[in-house]
Amino acid sequence: MIVPTLILSIVFGLIAFAVTKKNAKYLLSGYNTMSEAQRALVDIDGYLRFFKQFHLMLASSLLGLVLLTGLISKNLAGVIMGIYPLMAYCYFIVKSRKYFSQVKNEKKGTFIVLAVMVATTIFVGGLFYLGLKNSQILLDKNSLEITGMYGEKLDRTKILDVKLVSSLPEITMKSNGFSAGDFSKGYFKTKDRKTVQLFVDKKESPLLLLHTTEGEIYFSSSEKSSEDLLREIQKWRGF
Repeated sequence: MIVPTLILSIVFGLIAFAVTKKNAKYLLSGYNTMSEAQRALVDIDGYLRFFKQFHLMLASSLLGLVLLTGLISKNLAGVIMGIYPLMAYCYFIVKSRKYFSQVKNEKKGTFIVLAVMVATTIFVGGLFYLGLKNSQILLDKNSLEITGMYGEKLDRTKILDVKLVSSLPEITMKSNGFSAGDFSKGYFKTKDRKTVQLFVDKKESPLLLLHTTEGEIYFSSSEKSSEDLLREIQKWRGF
């Protein structure tokens, strides 16, 4: 969590110095498509001061907030890392209006960009809401279902073995999944280049390991212990 936050903060810090008055007409979105007459109506000096101050503040506050909240909850720190920059940019868009107030159709353009940012923030918030919830294993006569984000339903005959393990294999990358705070869900690559599925709350130990015809699935949840799930699945499958 600290490493990606640090990288993100460094990126925001670099952005603060990336745009100058000389290169704004090439790099600054919106401003770079204006005519010279329209640019003359923009308070570019005031805007660039605000641009720099905003990104420096965003860089430092993001890192500080994630470090502080991480002492309380990794899940909360993950939410802040994902949502806080989006909310900050919504503020940035609104406050930037005054520097472009003389430009025709400025209000309409600002509304469209802000609407997109708000929709993106809500969407990302929904992903975190789903991703930071414990998955469940549900059994019926012929299938095993893993609920929640990236969940799936497996036919009974596809479950080859089930056991408890003390830890996850060494994960090198996320190929198609969600990972924030204590939760990892979806498809991940291991050090030995295998693809495994994770539905884990990392605070919980041991983990349940399902060997299936489609690969390995690691599961843990605070709602039910892995020991109880192991007994239920062994009885259900007839192991």
